[in-house]
Amino acid sequence: MKKIILVLLLFLTGCTTKPISETVIISPSPAPVLAQFGNYRYAWVKLDNLVNLKLLPNHDTQASSEDLAKTNHCQILVNGSFYDKQNQPLGWLVSQGETLSEPITSSLFNGYFYLQSGRPVISAVLPKTEVALGLQSGPLLILDSQPLLLKISNDQPRRRVIVALNNQKELIFLVLTGTDSLYSGPLLADTPKLVAALGQAIGQNLVAALNLDGGSASAFHTGKIHLNEYAYIGSFFCYN
Repeated sequence: MKKIILVLLLFLTGCTTKPISETVIISPSPAPVLAQFGNYRYAWVKLDNLVNLKLLPNHDTQASSEDLAKTNHCQILVNGSFYDKQNQPLGWLVSQGETLSEPITSSLFNGYFYLQSGRPVISAVLPKTEVALGLQSGPLLILDSQPLLLKISNDQPRRRVIVALNNQKELIFLVLTGTDSLYSGPLLADTPKLVAALGQAIGQNLVAALNLDGGSASAFHTGKIHLNEYAYIGSFFCYN
């Protein structure tokens, strides 16, 4: 039996919140239910049985995340990596064992996420063996349990979507938004320490974390959280 551990903290002004665990069911888009962490709001989800995880492209179709979730029967949908002005993936992208885009050399897109023998990996090094799914994104936020120092030109407060691993090597997706706008969020340079602190707050010792596409081209769908994109998402993780 596949098991989905979804932990959400309800955001209630002036109240202490506690984790809630439940089976995820995709439903029509209600108002997002997010928890408060400092000056930001957030949600997170931890997955197991990763044989049910896919990484799929949307560069040609450019369908909405809600349509993608329904079409692909995604119980959880999270956007993937960045794309360029020609609507092509920025860097390495492997979907269903097929390499859709080759790696690029970039100081910003300096990390890789992939499944190797069914186990999730976040690394600064491209895998040497074939993988079923993988992407290049960035920057790396946490590596070897240490938040990384980032120097970002023209940094802007944006919604941040992150893929992370805890010390049990379990896969976690997080989203961070502003309190006034669902498309705003922390500066990228502030995100490593913020994500590390958030991990501790939710009882997850994060050993690695990688920034995914964010802002208007990001989406995060679970049973209770429905954060839609404004621009289309290029690739997406689908868990069913």
